[in-house]
Amino acid sequence: MGLPKFLPDRNSRLVRWGGHALLALALVYCAVAIHSLGADALLSALTPTAWGVTLTSGLVYAAALGLLAFAWGGMSEGERNLSRVEKVAVYAPGVLAKYIPGSVFQYGSRQLLGARFEMAQKTMAKASLVEAGVHVLAALLAAAGLLLGGGSVFLVGLITVGAGWALVGSDALFRAIGCQIAFFAVFALLVAWLAGEALGMHAPFRMAGLFMLAWVAGFLVPVAPGGLGVRESALLALVAGDDFTTSVTVFAVLTRLSTSVGDAVFGLSGYLALSLARSNRHASG
Repeated sequence: MGLPKFLPDRNSRLVRWGGHALLALALVYCAVAIHSLGADALLSALTPTAWGVTLTSGLVYAAALGLLAFAWGGMSEGERNLSRVEKVAVYAPGVLAKYIPGSVFQYGSRQLLGARFEMAQKTMAKASLVEAGVHVLAALLAAAGLLLGGGSVFLVGLITVGAGWALVGSDALFRAIGCQIAFFAVFALLVAWLAGEALGMHAPFRMAGLFMLAWVAGFLVPVAPGGLGVRESALLALVAGDDFTTSVTVFAVLTRLSTSVGDAVFGLSGYLALSLARSNRHASG
């Protein structure tokens, strides 16, 4: 199924150049998002270990985003049977587009790119709605477990259960839920690692649980690009009664930097995957 009649053909110059412009705009806003967080003096005092943990967590986060691509792609493909490369090609560029104010361009990106692979518009839209709901539930599940005293064992257990569901699930929705549970458990584990190893915070898993609550707040406010400002404000509000506000401020900046690095790496990999998928289709055509 191609694009609706009111949209340009997927192979037109308008679509191709529009995609390039969207990428450039998203990268600009991604850079602005990091710069606007401030805290330059605090960041300048960080150790090389802290920077290493931050950047490494960002790269692992980028890899984990593949779980979301496979989850959404599995619900969207119908009888199309997309390859993993094609799922990343359709999904990943939108991860960058979420930094454009409005936070809706990521969904438009999927609809346009999915049309290149004959994916049905209604099926993709439905998959995005389901994805958003499961995002919130999976993040809250991770947060609840951590705030109730769970730690690394709890998160590894969630990863194991989620991965198991993703591998043996009887339908696309069941497998997608498994992928999302595994993703948010990995996400929380990275956040706890950053809190403990980069900043030496005394309760890293509790902080990770609070972060997941703040992430949900940022996700549910659609006008904030990538949850910018909302997530950080919610996190500071959640720890208002604690005595380490300065550390939490740095923590908020580092988690934003880590996820932004991950989004940038994964988003750019989507453009590479799109090129590979196009080459594979031409070779088999």
